[in-house]
Amino acid sequence: MGFGRVFLTIFVLALVEVMVLAAVADFIGWPITILMVVVTALLGTALFRSQGLQTWQRLNQRMNQGEMPGRELAEGMMLLLGGAFLITPGFITDALGFALLLPFSRRAMADYLIRKGTLQTFATRGGPGGGAFFYQSRTVYPGGSRPGQSGPGPANDPTHRPGPGERPGVTIEGEADEPDEPRR
Repeated sequence: MGFGRVFLTIFVLALVEVMVLAAVADFIGWPITILMVVVTALLGTALFRSQGLQTWQRLNQRMNQGEMPGRELAEGMMLLLGGAFLITPGFITDALGFALLLPFSRRAMADYLIRKGTLQTFATRGGPGGGAFFYQSRTVYPGGSRPGQSGPGPANDPTHRPGPGERPGVTIEGEADEPDEPRR
């Protein structure tokens, strides 16, 4: 998305937000409208802190188990975006922010994004001469399985080599040594 589209989207959202705020204020009055905006920002801050901490703990747990925390990373991005929406005054951005901060809707959106996208991973692979560094890009399937498979399957195994009919990932292996003499 280019700068022009981003600017236009932000401008239109701000314009609609002001119109909604004015309509609500005409209906219930400005003092109550301002109070509602402040209260939703405070509630959003508390929700952001608690959900962010829980997501951070799950991310660390998955990393300690040697698993890729794809869902937790997607949720973390959504938490940041939801927090930004909630500190922006207005009811539309508050609704978007709460949708991104509430666990059930955020997890559903994260799962959808993971199903539709690709996950790029960096890992190390042990060998006789030490560890080798490799990059792998692959499609992530719900539950770690490819369609038609049950169980973890090869999608979660970084050492899996694709067979016939499987889409190969890009793997770059190598080792690095630091030279004794600097290059000229």
